[in-house]
Amino acid sequence: MGQEFSFALIMFHQQVAETLGLNVTDYKVLGIITNEGITAGDIANKSGLSTGMVTTVVDRLEKKNFVYRDKHPNDRRKVIIKRNIEKTNSEMSPIFHSFGVEMGKLFSSYNGSELKTILDYLKRSIDIFTKEREKLKIK
Repeated sequence: MGQEFSFALIMFHQQVAETLGLNVTDYKVLGIITNEGITAGDIANKSGLSTGMVTTVVDRLEKKNFVYRDKHPNDRRKVIIKRNIEKTNSEMSPIFHSFGVEMGKLFSSYNGSELKTILDYLKRSIDIFTKEREKLKIK
């Protein structure tokens, strides 16, 4: 079941990326970039991509107007990568509307206790994924 869930999730995000005209890596990096902004180094740390690859991804996202570079408020050697909120909202809202409705129906079919269990499972799974990813990077 876990493998089927993972495959369905990956294929959903692959299709979202294609719908946006992005590759999966660019799309997932776009998900890391907050409205407030993030440095390229932070993107590299969170994604596991090299800083050179992050620069390439940000260049592609900037060319498609999903992000822009802004001056870092405290360090003039750095830039902050920020989402173009208007662009990302206008492009992504229609894609995720139906998904949100369907997930809302799913969540409403569970009671509070069941939702707490699901949330606990998700949080603990994220911890395991993160730890196991780190182990793989060390090898």
